[in-house]
Amino acid sequence: MDGRLAVVILAAGRSTRFKSRTSKLLHELCGKPVIEWVLDAVAPLDPVQVVLIYGTHSAALAARFAEGYRGRSLDLVLQDPPLGTGHALLQAEPVLRSEITHVLVLPGDVPQVRAAELQALRAAHSQAGSPHAVLTATLADPSGYGRVLRDRSHPERVLRIVEHLEATPQELAIQEINSGIYVFDRSVFAQVRRAAEEFGAENTKGEYYLPDVVRLAPTAAVSAEEPLEVLGVNDREQLAQAEAALQARLRSHWMREGVTFRLPETIYLHHDVELATDVEIGPHCVLTNGTRIGTGTQLIQGCYLEGCEIGANCVLLHVRGTEAVLHDGVRAGPYVNLRPGTILREDVKVGNFVETKKADVGRGSKLPHLQYIGDATIGENVNIGAGTIFCNYDGYTKHHTTLGDNVFIGSNSSLSAPLTIGDDAYVAMASAITKDVPPGALAVARARQENKLGYVKLLREKILKRNKRREDAAKGGAESAGDALQDEEA
Repeated sequence: MDGRLAVVILAAGRSTRFKSRTSKLLHELCGKPVIEWVLDAVAPLDPVQVVLIYGTHSAALAARFAEGYRGRSLDLVLQDPPLGTGHALLQAEPVLRSEITHVLVLPGDVPQVRAAELQALRAAHSQAGSPHAVLTATLADPSGYGRVLRDRSHPERVLRIVEHLEATPQELAIQEINSGIYVFDRSVFAQVRRAAEEFGAENTKGEYYLPDVVRLAPTAAVSAEEPLEVLGVNDREQLAQAEAALQARLRSHWMREGVTFRLPETIYLHHDVELATDVEIGPHCVLTNGTRIGTGTQLIQGCYLEGCEIGANCVLLHVRGTEAVLHDGVRAGPYVNLRPGTILREDVKVGNFVETKKADVGRGSKLPHLQYIGDATIGENVNIGAGTIFCNYDGYTKHHTTLGDNVFIGSNSSLSAPLTIGDDAYVAMASAITKDVPPGALAVARARQENKLGYVKLLREKILKRNKRREDAAKGGAESAGDALQDEEA
C-alpha cells in the first residue's frame, strides 16, 4: 500500500456487559491488559501515528498511556459524549497528521488479533483498488454481530453491514460477520459526515454507526484466516475464552522452541515468560511476571514462579518463588517458599517446608527441611539442621545474619540477629545463639539437662487424688465442692 498509515483504536465503549468498575480493556490476559495485546499487534505495521479514542468512564486508559507505550507516543482523544463508532472515528480527524493517507481502524477489545491478519487486510485493500476494506469472519453462531451483505454483482465487495438488532430474519441467517476492523482511505472522514447526514442515528441505539460508510463507497471484503481471533471480548466469559486461546498459543510457541509440557492444559504462562530448550514443566505450574528458566531445568509439579530467574539443570517440586534467583543445579522442594531477595547459588539444596527471604545462600549449601531463613548471607557448603529459625525481627527492625563457609547448624536452633558465625563453626542442636561465634568454634546455648527420678509416678498419683476429690465434691453438693476447691488451692 502506498502512503502513510495511521492506526485508530476505538476504546470509548462503556463495557456494560462486563459489569466492572475497571475498563474491560485494562483487564489482563496472560499478564497483559486487553488493550496492550491490540497495541502490540499493530506495532509491526510500523504506523506513522497511533490514536486512541477513549471515553469519560475510561480515563484510566488515558492515564496509563499518557507517556506512550513501549517507546511509541500515542495520541489520546476523548469522545464525549459517546455517539457511536462513526462519531468516535471523527474525533481522530483533528489530530491526524497531514502526511497520513490511510487509516487502520479497529476496536480495542480484540486481544487475539495477529499482526499478520492486519497486514493481510492492508495488502488486500491495496490490491482491491477500493477506498475501503473490512475484515470479515464466518461463524457457526454469528449471534450479536453485524451481518455482512455482499454485492451480488461484485461478490468481493460489501453492499451493506447490518447490525444484529436491525437485521431481518433473512439477514440474521447470514453467517459472515463484521469484525469491526477496517482500512480506509483518508476520505473516510468526509464519508462518515455524509453518512451521518443521510442515515442519521435512526437505529436501535441512537448512534452513528461506522459501518454505514460502506454504503457510500466501494468496500472490499477480506475474510479472516482465523475467524475466532478477530472477535471482541464483551463479557467475563469471552474474556476467559480469549485467555484460554492465548494460553494455547503461548504453549504451542514454547513447545515448538523445544520445551516439554506435561499435561499442557494445566500450565499457565504469562506472555513475557522465557523458557530455554529442554526445559520440562509438569502439571499445574504457573509462571508469571517475566520468569526465566534455563536449559534442562525440570519443574516437576505444582510450582508457582513470579518474576523469578531459574538457572540450568535445576529441579523444583511444589515451589512458590517470588522475585527469587536460582543458579544452576539447584534442587528445591517440596513445599518451599522463596520470597523476594532470595538467591540460591550453584548446587544448593532446599528441602520441604523451608521459607527464605532476602537470603543469599552459597554454593553447595543445604537447607533440608522445616526452616525459616530471613535476612541472611550464608557461605558455601553450609548445613542447617531441621527446625532452625533465623530470628531477624525484634519488633522494630530487621537484622542480618552471616554464616561463613562450612558452618554446621544443629537441628532446632534459633539464631538471633544481628549475628555472625565464622567459617567452620558448629552450633549444637537446640541452641539459642545470641552472640557471634568465632571461626572453628562450637557454640552451645541451652540449659543443662536434669533428670528427676521417680517424678512421673508421683505426678500421676497427685493427679488421681485431685480428680477423686473433685468427684466427691460434685456428689456432695455445691457447699462441699467449694470446700474441696479451697482445699486444692490451699
